[in-house]
Amino acid sequence: MEWILAVVLGIMACYYMVRFYRLKANLKAAEDGLREIEQNPGENRILLISFPDKDAERILEAVNAYILLTRKERIFYRQREKKLRAQIENISHDLRTPLTAIIGYLELMDADKWGREEEEMMTAVKKKARVLQSLLGNFYDLSRLEMNDYHFNLEKLDIVRLIRETSLLFYRQFEERGLSVEISMEEEPVFIQADVGAMERIIHNMLQNAFRYAESYLKIAVCRENGKPALLFENDTTVLQESEVEHLFERFYVQEKSRTSQSSGLGLTINKLLAEAMGGSVEARLAAGRLLIVYRFEEA
Repeated sequence: MEWILAVVLGIMACYYMVRFYRLKANLKAAEDGLREIEQNPGENRILLISFPDKDAERILEAVNAYILLTRKERIFYRQREKKLRAQIENISHDLRTPLTAIIGYLELMDADKWGREEEEMMTAVKKKARVLQSLLGNFYDLSRLEMNDYHFNLEKLDIVRLIRETSLLFYRQFEERGLSVEISMEEEPVFIQADVGAMERIIHNMLQNAFRYAESYLKIAVCRENGKPALLFENDTTVLQESEVEHLFERFYVQEKSRTSQSSGLGLTINKLLAEAMGGSVEARLAAGRLLIVYRFEEA
């Protein structure tokens, strides 16, 4: 009788041991499946089990239903965001044309017949119109970049020469602001693989950013970091906190103190997208009241 009991207990032990290892194998397969879905969320996949098991099948059925619901929501929001970007692009384009015409007519108006008060008013109107033109341009470019509709012509470009030529356009503005500008770069050309227009836009945005927010100086340097050509912009700041640095490249991020500067908060966002689209990268660092923004590009 005892041997019969021992056999029964042995069979039960073997059964539960097999069941335990099958359950463990199913959990491992589910874990691997979840990790693969996490790495490739766009793929139309569901979780599968290695061995038939009703309890595991019920759990995976619930998980798969949640995965399908999440995938549908992701597709819905992605399509809605794409439509929104297209609408922003269309609206920006439609507004830019009449605004350009308005600015043109303002420039053609005869200022000789104006008194001092009228001239000051017209100067203010022109300034506001140009600010609006710049904001619309940023919205338009951002939507094109995010929809991969921005066309690049990558070529061999001397970044040293481009820095010198572009920075000269801001010389008087920096002088009026009392900003000390230091340009440090090699005498020999430094060639990168880039689009001329995109690089001019990056440098222009960085100079405008420094003009608005630098306290007393701006330093521009071309060097090498980790074997790649790098473009550095450094300025002092007393308003930026270390916790804010990671948000600098986010869309529409503007410091509270800077909201009256008529900035859209898109300049650095556009710069990041432009740099990455050309195979480069950008990062920001803050130390001892010095903001350093570094762009790295592929050497040509």
